[in-house]
Amino acid sequence: MISRATRIALTIGLTIGGAATCYAQSNAPIISQERPQEVGPATQDRLNQERTMQSDQDRTIQRERIGDRTIVKERVVERRHEGETYVGGFGGFTWGHSFDNAEGTGSDKGTPRSQGLDNSIVYGGKIGYFFPERYNWLGLEAEGFNTTPHLQQGSGLIGSNMRVTTLAFNVIARTKLGCKSSDYDHDTDRRNDMHGANWSSLDDNARCPLQLYGGVGPGIFFAETSNQFGRSSDNGRVGLNALAGMKYFMNRHLAVYAEYKFNYAQFDFNQAQGQTAGLRGDYTASHVVGGLAWHF
Repeated sequence: MISRATRIALTIGLTIGGAATCYAQSNAPIISQERPQEVGPATQDRLNQERTMQSDQDRTIQRERIGDRTIVKERVVERRHEGETYVGGFGGFTWGHSFDNAEGTGSDKGTPRSQGLDNSIVYGGKIGYFFPERYNWLGLEAEGFNTTPHLQQGSGLIGSNMRVTTLAFNVIARTKLGCKSSDYDHDTDRRNDMHGANWSSLDDNARCPLQLYGGVGPGIFFAETSNQFGRSSDNGRVGLNALAGMKYFMNRHLAVYAEYKFNYAQFDFNQAQGQTAGLRGDYTASHVVGGLAWHF
């Protein structure tokens, strides 16, 4: 049997051992996963509202970004298809040069001739188109005009009335001068974004009202002479039409312009001096004209 003293000693030992074990466990590191916070009904509702608001904001931002891309796309398409068309009328003065390298034909074949051309008036009209975007400086133009630089009498030849009608097709290049600030709207006297969706080449014409241009192309000439022997014509002759001019825009659409033209063609009037005698030579003439043009 265990004595009373032994039991007391065992009890004291177990008590001390248990206390030491508890102390060691309380100071040891605790490794465990974080337990999720318990969420009540009120907290869950608040979280759902925050998620809904964030989703709506994300959708709004997405719509705005998509809208920006759409606007940019539409602006590019609009400007890409934007050209500039114009029509104009003009009148002026023709300097008749000479009927160069002239010689007789038919019964007068090979006989050198020399005849000058009278001065005259000239009148006509034109229609043209400038390309869009970066090629707005380049265009195509068709024009027609009429003049009467009569053949003068000379070197044994009688004088003849002559009418020349020209149909020309030109390639036109222009440069713009006198430009105002890049965001100036001439018509409304207000600031405007030059690169905005509503900007056009017409606005650019108002911003840069002074323009210099030049052009060249083939001309199709229809010529007729008449004198005491009758009439003689030479139609459909292909020659040269060259021009240079200056244009000033009064507003986005209306411009005044002055222009110099030069024409060259070879004419053969096989009955200019009678039923069997004709005249062949080089036609050259200069024209100085002024007119109005409407751009749209």
